[in-house]
Amino acid sequence: MMRNQTSRRVTVAGSHHWQNNGFARILSSRKYFRLLLLFSLIVFIVLITSHLKDEESFTSEFHGNNFVQPGQGQSLKSTLSNVRRENKVNQTTSKTDSYQNTNLERTQQCLSWCKKANTDGHYFLSAVLLVRIYSTDLAMLSTRELMQWLYYLKYAGFEHVYVYDAYVLKNESQKNALDFLIKEAFVTYVDWSHNAYPYSVTGTQESAYQHCLDNWRNQSKWQASIDIDEYPFCPQDTKPDFMQRFIVNFSRQRPDVSQITMQNFLFLGKPLSDKDHPLLIDRLKRRTPRPSNALVKPIYKTSQVTQTHVHHHDLRSAGKSVDADSNQIRMNHYWGARLQNWGEDTPEILNKTTEDNTIKGIVETLLSCNRICSPNESLIYTFRWN
Repeated sequence: MMRNQTSRRVTVAGSHHWQNNGFARILSSRKYFRLLLLFSLIVFIVLITSHLKDEESFTSEFHGNNFVQPGQGQSLKSTLSNVRRENKVNQTTSKTDSYQNTNLERTQQCLSWCKKANTDGHYFLSAVLLVRIYSTDLAMLSTRELMQWLYYLKYAGFEHVYVYDAYVLKNESQKNALDFLIKEAFVTYVDWSHNAYPYSVTGTQESAYQHCLDNWRNQSKWQASIDIDEYPFCPQDTKPDFMQRFIVNFSRQRPDVSQITMQNFLFLGKPLSDKDHPLLIDRLKRRTPRPSNALVKPIYKTSQVTQTHVHHHDLRSAGKSVDADSNQIRMNHYWGARLQNWGEDTPEILNKTTEDNTIKGIVETLLSCNRICSPNESLIYTFRWN
């Protein structure tokens, strides 16, 4: 009996052991593993498909702060595209407006000094010029340089210029070239050809200055007598109308002075290319570090002058004449290559000069305002004789 029970237990235990071993074999078989993997993949696909359907049916798309129902996605894309397009248009418009505003500001700044209101023939500051433009001039000071000089004087604050045209040949006359400035009432043109030949300092130049005072003394409070290669310059003030500010400030400090003389600083050497540097004042950039000589040029109260000369005018007994501090004002005299016989720069010229480009800011303003201030921008660019 005991043996049979024992045998039954062994048989049952053996049966359980066989069953366990058989199940393990099935689990570890490749066939079962592939079936299990296939089943898992099918379940995964079913779940994903169901999820996508649910999302399409019940979810909403969100953009910015707005909910957009499904089916409106394409409409949203179209809307976004339109918004981006409008933003680009707005940016372009903004840039255009900014550019136009900048141009307007530049135009207003230029017109503030080059197109001043009519002063009814009475000026705080004027200039008188004796000039002859002729094709054999070795300095090559042409009608172009005359226009540049007048343009610069406008910038400096001169309100009127009396031009005495000492032409010898009829085709040298500058009247036609000056016509628009005459119509603007910036220039008074005087035909001085009857005193042009033979030239003399007294009979041609000084007589022109005296004629100007005798006829128009009362129209100007202050006046300067200078040449077309002579440019008044204030090193510490290069903004428009600097000459008027200088005279006002000087007169406030020295009300007893009737004549202020500008010391002569020569700009020497071979000029740079006029193609790259159309303005005379930008073609010559080497100057003497000190006044070159005693040949000053005057700025004077017209009411105090009794007799005109080239460098110092005779004044009434109460009038005083002083040399201005060259740090406040000087005369930039663009002589060019005269001292080197119009040839290449020499060691002597280089040794007696120093590089000076302090007028650069004025040059840039004159060039940028030319189209606004001139009826034809070629006036200061094109080389010509009348």
